[in-house]
Amino acid sequence: MADQNISFDVEYDLVVIGGGGSGKSAALTGAQGGLRVALLEKMAETGGSSIYAEGTAAFESSEQKARKVPNHEGKHFPTKEEGFRRYTDYSHHRANPDVVRMQVDNTAETIDILKSMGIVYTDVNIYAYDQPLELYTFHRPDGLGARVQEVLLRACINAGVDIFTSTPAKKLLTSGGAVTGVQALDSKGNIMNIGAKAVILASGGYGNNPSMVKKYSWLHRSAEYTYQSVPTENTGDGLTMALEVGADTENLGSVMIIPCARTKTLTSHVSGAGSQPVLWVNKTGRRFASEEVAMSFADAGNTIAKQPEGVVYAIIDTDTVNHLMEEGSDIGLGDFIEYHMKLTRLQVELDQDVAEGIAWKGDTIEELCKAIGLDPAVFAATVAEYNDACDKGYDPIFYKPAKFLRPVRKGPFYAINMAPSVLVSDGGIRVNGNLQVTDKDYQPIPGLYAVGNEASGLFGDTYNLDIPGTANGFAHASGRVAARHVIKTLKGE
Repeated sequence: MADQNISFDVEYDLVVIGGGGSGKSAALTGAQGGLRVALLEKMAETGGSSIYAEGTAAFESSEQKARKVPNHEGKHFPTKEEGFRRYTDYSHHRANPDVVRMQVDNTAETIDILKSMGIVYTDVNIYAYDQPLELYTFHRPDGLGARVQEVLLRACINAGVDIFTSTPAKKLLTSGGAVTGVQALDSKGNIMNIGAKAVILASGGYGNNPSMVKKYSWLHRSAEYTYQSVPTENTGDGLTMALEVGADTENLGSVMIIPCARTKTLTSHVSGAGSQPVLWVNKTGRRFASEEVAMSFADAGNTIAKQPEGVVYAIIDTDTVNHLMEEGSDIGLGDFIEYHMKLTRLQVELDQDVAEGIAWKGDTIEELCKAIGLDPAVFAATVAEYNDACDKGYDPIFYKPAKFLRPVRKGPFYAINMAPSVLVSDGGIRVNGNLQVTDKDYQPIPGLYAVGNEASGLFGDTYNLDIPGTANGFAHASGRVAARHVIKTLKGE
């Protein structure tokens, strides 16, 4: 870490880099604690990936206590102990126990703080109703993440946070081994040297930077084939700056992936149909998994990303199209495709996509195979084998549950091009339980913190959808805890 003898254009007690949920929670907490706070956001507006968050994970919250039990018979709201054990076990014990403890101890307070600002929680549930392993932690706010970010932004402004949009941070400034400020570009491209007694990195990870995904994650074979379904700019700025000043990493390759029809949004009915547990084949024309994995978008995303070039074709026939349109989806995709939602736009979207060449149609299986460009013998054998399993109500290859075995028999037939979409990265900069960034010797770098998807500690190699709302819950809790540690440190407590 080279010291930099730089004069500052302006000085603050705390500078927060990134204006999403973690950054705004940190900035608000710091300002309410008496600090002079600046928030730097490289985009024209704040919000980040938190705008797209649906729910917030919490344990033993006031909302859970008021409801006493979930709406589903025989279920219960998890304790902090259950949450701690689930995070640890799901990560194969790669999670940092201090970070896990921070999460389970502080998420309930997030719910109360947001409620005090006017946020109303419509329910506390799970993400996928057919997923038996999920804990009931999903606190769904009225207006979802976009509404929460609006409320937090107003609170930050009212608390006196100086918010600079279109102001990307470029590097951390140091002196005597401590972080002392940030160099950024203002909205006109001019260099700004901003002094700070502490800096919190909250720029959202590297999920929207394919080159970094390829370099750091396990997706090195298919990173260039991923499709960005959510238009955020989490390009690894915080990680790059942290590494430059001696930070170390932990579980760097953890990414959150969701299946999505290529070129489509997550609310598309074609994408929703392809995300159902229908017949999936890869470029070889073969099945590769029990499609029930679709019940967990994180696991389904991993499954699709492992396929050659990250390409998967969801194969549906006319009976399945009618079923999805008239009876509804077999599984849900959160608030994007609700459980048992009727996909009424499916046929119109399919027709449009076929015309545009981004989906394929065939009156026969042979015609569909030719349109996609698969090996005809292999694909025909796959469909025949799958239909036989559907007829018998038993899948001897992947043991897919009988309730999801829908045959592919009535033309016309369709193929939807499913792709892995990296929503965010979930691992990176190593932190301790106070969210202080640590060096290769596990010692805190004075004045430097990382929060939200910038920080590591909760995951192994995969986002834990068993505890739905985790990323959003961690964003708010970690931002708040980091800012409180800054306050105590500056006050000498």
